[in-house]
Amino acid sequence: MSGLIVPFLVASLTPSLVLPRHSQAQAPSHSEALAPLRAQAPTKPATAITDLFRYEPTGLSLLRPYVRGKIPVVFVHGLWSNPWSWDRMIKTLEADPLLDARYQFWTYGYSTGDPIPHSASLLRHNLEQARRKFAPDDSDPAFNRMVLIGHSMGGLLSKMMVVSSGTRLWNVISDRPFDEVAAETSDRELFRKALIFEPRPEIRRVVFIATPHQGSRVDRGSIQRIGTRLVRLPDPLRAAHHRLIAGNDQTFFKEHFRRSLPTSIDELQWGSPILTGLHELNVTPAVKAHSIIAVRPGKAHRDRTDGLVTYASAHIDGVASEKIVSATHLCQDHPDVIDEVRRILIEHQMP
Repeated sequence: MSGLIVPFLVASLTPSLVLPRHSQAQAPSHSEALAPLRAQAPTKPATAITDLFRYEPTGLSLLRPYVRGKIPVVFVHGLWSNPWSWDRMIKTLEADPLLDARYQFWTYGYSTGDPIPHSASLLRHNLEQARRKFAPDDSDPAFNRMVLIGHSMGGLLSKMMVVSSGTRLWNVISDRPFDEVAAETSDRELFRKALIFEPRPEIRRVVFIATPHQGSRVDRGSIQRIGTRLVRLPDPLRAAHHRLIAGNDQTFFKEHFRRSLPTSIDELQWGSPILTGLHELNVTPAVKAHSIIAVRPGKAHRDRTDGLVTYASAHIDGVASEKIVSATHLCQDHPDVIDEVRRILIEHQMP
């Protein structure tokens, strides 16, 4: 395993798993959370590295009861991380009276080894659930000014909330029209929702933090060996993939998809088909996008990287602002990152 991967894993796994905000005593009640999604509170600390990887809270969670008139800000973590990685940033933002009066802070947790489009489709579903629960009649204008903030792979999920896919992502796995696929209704819907979608209407701003829009050039062999041991795709996903392959002729799907259903680790390699397709999709004009890009101190201009993601991968054209901070990849706690998020939120609350 490369020296680069070891610090990344240690840094990702060592933060406390039980923070005051998310302790069992303070976990949201069912009236505050989006039922049936679980509250973000482990019953016991993980004791082994495999337990740490398996304990991945899932779903959209509110840190406080919903307040009409406050704009929701949703934080989406990255690979091998969890919602608690945002704790310091959220505490800092909540302590600012200007922001506390205008915003409410939510987190989204998900199983980070799953295919990126699948995790994004679950987030899209959760946002729809939130709309039905809190703003079913569009009577709360604040709900329709939502902000998404994604770190690393979480930025990719966030981008998939604010683009129109057309058939670009479906074409990653097949050159044939989607309507021609032979599949059970549930399997058809599973893949359609993951690969063919429109922007979520409630989102008006998105912030990408250290996001690998074109993937990572880190030694894929080391990551793949880790992933093979620690990432297992859910049985329903694998079963749906098997039925899809078995139910269509050998020319319907492209070879890489016929061979196996990719994990997020496969998809995060530089220039992967899914990231190439996503990179070609532009953020909808109704949404303002911002980039916060970390660069390790002392790196030469041509070698700018945060240790996992290069500047070339994190940079995208057309954003409203791009801020470069001197930091490594796990930069959510960095004062400059938090200050930039604060600046963006203050800008967003203006008419």
